[in-house]
Amino acid sequence: MSPSPALFSLRGVVKRYQRGDETVSIFEGLDMDIQDGDFLAMMGPSGSGKSTLLNLLGGIDRPDAGSILFRGQPLQALSEARMSGWRAANAAFVFQHFNLLPMLSVARNVELPLMLTTLPGAKRRQRVGAALELVGLSAQATRLPSQLSGGQQQRVAIARAIVADTVMILCDEPTGNLDRQTSDEVLNILSLLNRELGKTIVMVTHDARAAAVAARCLRLDKGRFLPAHAAGPVHGTADEPVPA
Repeated sequence: MSPSPALFSLRGVVKRYQRGDETVSIFEGLDMDIQDGDFLAMMGPSGSGKSTLLNLLGGIDRPDAGSILFRGQPLQALSEARMSGWRAANAAFVFQHFNLLPMLSVARNVELPLMLTTLPGAKRRQRVGAALELVGLSAQATRLPSQLSGGQQQRVAIARAIVADTVMILCDEPTGNLDRQTSDEVLNILSLLNRELGKTIVMVTHDARAAAVAARCLRLDKGRFLPAHAAGPVHGTADEPVPA
């Protein structure tokens, strides 16, 4: 029996942006694999391509060349409409800025990803309740975001990310605005989601303490992965073990 394909396989990915008359190259031939159930941290200086890579994995952006395979199927072959459906079923995002709607209650914010589905209201409310219980915010369901601390708001954002039961969670600096204790609480929830629910998590972070929670860490610099202990950037898919 042949092994199952990786969750993601990126081969020869090229991504460039136009900035006025200048073409800015982000990736030139990037390769990497992500397995089902992985917990991957990505570190690197600003401008190294970390957030661009998250957008490519989440189907928000598309490569200019090369291939991105999801369980062996090329994402770039999807139309915009099919890509939108794929993203809703497979990718959830957690950002540094919580992106909660201030006029909606905590429960309604969490319910938003389900509003475009065919789930009946009772089923949506059941899922919202389960997600809030998982992040420890059941008692805050009727509050507005402004009535919560920053850490609680990020936990609402995580509940919103998991309520649709997507395959993976893509986190862009999820602890960037939080103090150390609150950061640890958020990271513990992400670890639980990975360990107990098998969620694949890809997390961009500048914080080595946050990266240490992940199973492995990739370092990006100028659009290339650095192997462990490398002095300069090289092409490749080498990953760096994270200290226990």
